[in-house]
Amino acid sequence: MKSKTLQKNLIEAAIIAALTGLSNIVLAQSTGGCDTYAPNTTSGSSQVVTCTSGVTPAATAGVISTQNTTTVGNNVTVNVVNGTSLVIDGATIGIGSGARVSNHGNLNTGSMQNGYGISSGSNGRSQAGNNIFTNESDGTIYTRGGNAAGMYISATNASSAANSLTNAGAIQTDGAGAAGMRLVSGSTSSSVVNSIVNSGTIITNGSAAHGVQLSGVGAVTIVNSGTITANGSNAFGIYSAGNITALTNSQGGSSPLTFSGVLPTNYNATIASPTVYGKLDASNGAVTGVMNFSIASASTVSATTYSTVLSGIKVNNLGNSYGTISIGGTQYQWALVHRINGSADQTDLVLSTVVQPSLVALEEVLATQSYLIAPIESDTQVALSSVGAALQGLFATQSAGVINGMSYDCSLFGANNVCVSAGGRFTNVSAYPYNNSSALIVGAYRLSNNLRFGGYLDQNLSQSTPGGIAQLNNGSPMVGVFGVWSQNVDGTGTEAKLSAGYANKGATITRPVVGVSEAGSGSTSLTSQGILGLLKYGLGIGDKTILSPYAGMRYLVGGMGGYSEGQSNTVSSPLSYNAINNYTTTVLAGVSGVHKLSEKTSLLASAGVEKDTNANVGNLATTGNGYFNIAMNNNYRSTRPTASLGAFHDLGINERIGISAIYRQEAYQALTSTTVMATYTVGL
Repeated sequence: MKSKTLQKNLIEAAIIAALTGLSNIVLAQSTGGCDTYAPNTTSGSSQVVTCTSGVTPAATAGVISTQNTTTVGNNVTVNVVNGTSLVIDGATIGIGSGARVSNHGNLNTGSMQNGYGISSGSNGRSQAGNNIFTNESDGTIYTRGGNAAGMYISATNASSAANSLTNAGAIQTDGAGAAGMRLVSGSTSSSVVNSIVNSGTIITNGSAAHGVQLSGVGAVTIVNSGTITANGSNAFGIYSAGNITALTNSQGGSSPLTFSGVLPTNYNATIASPTVYGKLDASNGAVTGVMNFSIASASTVSATTYSTVLSGIKVNNLGNSYGTISIGGTQYQWALVHRINGSADQTDLVLSTVVQPSLVALEEVLATQSYLIAPIESDTQVALSSVGAALQGLFATQSAGVINGMSYDCSLFGANNVCVSAGGRFTNVSAYPYNNSSALIVGAYRLSNNLRFGGYLDQNLSQSTPGGIAQLNNGSPMVGVFGVWSQNVDGTGTEAKLSAGYANKGATITRPVVGVSEAGSGSTSLTSQGILGLLKYGLGIGDKTILSPYAGMRYLVGGMGGYSEGQSNTVSSPLSYNAINNYTTTVLAGVSGVHKLSEKTSLLASAGVEKDTNANVGNLATTGNGYFNIAMNNNYRSTRPTASLGAFHDLGINERIGISAIYRQEAYQALTSTTVMATYTVGL
């Protein structure tokens, strides 16, 4: 009698040691057994199995159905009664689909790798789902092997039924990759919604050992009114690579619910008092997706501030940040806020019984309390799209300037073989009011009747951009050089030209305010540089007209430097921007012509086409407090027409005035640019 009592005491001590995390216990023989379950026959389906204490002989194996078969071990009901302990170096309950498991006892898988306390669908069993697992308030589950799980359901079929996992007791896992609850749902039906409920305690110890781990496309709802604690590197209370449609959480205080992976579509914070309420912490995780915030209807709230309800949620992860809710017959206005000049990673919740009539009024009230309403994904996305459109126009304007600059020339020489041309340029980019006006000077030196070299300066005098998004600095002029070889001085025969241009403009970019987005602002530079090689052949037609077919190649590179916005009293979540790098290799072909109206006056015209043979258009991408990626190559047009028309009049033998207009279709969103230039040229 004493020996039986001693044996029972040793077993209970071993179980207690396991559940408190000691890793080197000696597994004792189980107390209790499971009646008449025959897992290796076809009768191993649709059975009711009861595991009870005091059975002789005691269990030496768990309730395990045949592996690698989908027809045996389905629709089995397992009841583990209070006082029963299955301490087995291996899985304790592993069966097929349609399982109903209720555990009031103690399940211990020992140090078994991939050991599961309660599982369905593992090791080749049926993936049909439709399982209900419950670890009751007096139940305990303990695993000590790597990649193990206290509860595990694998239901990967697209037609799999819904599953339910509930923990009201205690689950503990010790081992790398071991999860408290693990669910894989492949269901594609919108009517199938899996359920996970935790009102008990889940503790995991180990690297990447998550309290609740999800994957698959099947919808899942989670309610956590207990505690989920994940101890270990890269381990989280909830890790989701799946589809959480709703997460309701009351865990908070100094141990908030930690999270990583795909955020739930809807998150509901349960509030019990001004000091007891749910907190979600994603600051150490890597989260994706957009989450809508709400207050659980079962909450007890006050008109106060609830600190740090969210941590580590970026601008692009938040779907809403203010609204109204009725609780206990009282209407409240709520707002997610950041403290002015505080951390953007900390989001507080402000509740008020006074509902403001407008967003502007709400923002004004919050500002008096040193709060800024948290910006959200949709509004910021729209604002950044406007920034992207503005940058497209600026890039088009600047590249048009460089491209037109590479057509500058000075071919009227005097006795000193010097040519100087001065004038002005005005460029407009269509669809947006992008305008800039410049003063320019071009100079050239004639080495011989066939060869000349020159350069130019083109200084912006004024510019305008839409919506106040960009302010450009006019401090740096556009510069360029060129060299021309002509077979004949009258323009007939072969002519070859090589030219290069460079432009750099400082810019201040400010996001427009859309809804609750913020007017973040920062300084950067816009650059554009290129090189052009052009070959043409002049054909004399009569004594007044020369037509010149031409062909060439141009390489253009440019973009925007990376920059960061500044935090201020009106900006709580400044964004950082990656550099934008653009380049194009373009072939050119067309025809130009000169026709003399008189001895002193001539008309000029050209028409051609450009074709990009290689192009890269960088995106507007942000980092830091929000991750956005705005495509900049929408409606990109790789084949574009160009044309020009002009006239010049000789005031004297070495003196000329001219005017010309250049039309180009730009690559960005099929924008067009029109440039008008007027020049005065003198040969010295």
